[in-house]
Amino acid sequence: MSHIASFTITYRIQTAEKESIDSKIEGICLEQTVELPRSVISDDIYDRIVAKPEGVTRESESVWRVTARYPLANVGNEITQFLNVLFGNVSLVPGVRILDVSWTDLPGSILPGPAHGIHGIRSKLGIPKRALSCTALKPVGFTSQQLAGLAFEFAMGGIDLIKDDHGLANQGYSPFDERLKYCVEAVNKANAQSGGQSWYIPHISAPGDELWRRYELARSEGAGAVMVCPQFCSPEVLSEIAQQNHSLPIMAHPAFSGSFIMEPTHGFSLEFLYGKLWRAMGADFSIYPNAQGRFSFTQQDCLDINEGCRTDHIPYKSTFPTPGGGMQRETVPTWLKTYGPDTVFLIGGSLYKHPDGIRTAASEIRKILEKG
Repeated sequence: MSHIASFTITYRIQTAEKESIDSKIEGICLEQTVELPRSVISDDIYDRIVAKPEGVTRESESVWRVTARYPLANVGNEITQFLNVLFGNVSLVPGVRILDVSWTDLPGSILPGPAHGIHGIRSKLGIPKRALSCTALKPVGFTSQQLAGLAFEFAMGGIDLIKDDHGLANQGYSPFDERLKYCVEAVNKANAQSGGQSWYIPHISAPGDELWRRYELARSEGAGAVMVCPQFCSPEVLSEIAQQNHSLPIMAHPAFSGSFIMEPTHGFSLEFLYGKLWRAMGADFSIYPNAQGRFSFTQQDCLDINEGCRTDHIPYKSTFPTPGGGMQRETVPTWLKTYGPDTVFLIGGSLYKHPDGIRTAASEIRKILEKG
């Protein structure tokens, strides 16, 4: 296949008892391309279309690291078909986990990467070096006015990014259009009073054209960025937004993605999904659950995600890793030393619990990040 434009996918494959690694690899290569037995495929189709194993390394008795090369023509220059080739029917096969892709072999028309990236976000915010702070407007059930009041206090305290909780959509107690208007106004008012530059980031996940209506409204009303749950809306939405003229920065939220990463022998590695795939698709910020929070990620998991977001070994602008999910304000100095300044620290409940109120809590976080 050396003369055919192609790209590679790297898997970690676990074999069951009495299962042959060679037959499992062949099954994956056929299933992800022609979906027919080799015996009924012509040599021409086999040579041009079927993926070919390129490297097989045994990691343990039943675990193998496998790289397979796929013809780029199979993707058809469509991101949906790329996802199909990446993890279509093979997602139904046990013991198959995606580790990486040869990103430099894929055209930018399919995977554009972030429109802004870390450098662009820093330039827009006027924050050249320090880590950024983020919080979420909660709880679901508050009115738009109540959420805007919280946004004002967070902005007055110096939180950089004030996003909707992903549970906020278009509920009757806080309709999207109303919440957007009030929260943008509240953050702008706080910025005018404090000299700050905080952003309000609305959650725009919605069915079909409604997502795009919310996106355009967010842009026209002056939101700093937008938040999307890619697994709700289809990950391709990230690339579509990123390729808009003068696109707003995109924050990707991990809700509904757990089934892709929680089983260690199946799905995607954490670094691949949250670090590289969402980055390749266009996310400027990638939210993930931090270690020692409400979820089960380890510190090494988080370091791996950060590396995927920021490595210069793939041809995209870097993405801000955004650890959250139970980040405590008292531990921010430790995590800052561990993760470094090219990080967004998403702190929610811990700020709300501060005995002196959220403006004071926000101000304390700002001082920690400015001190470095």
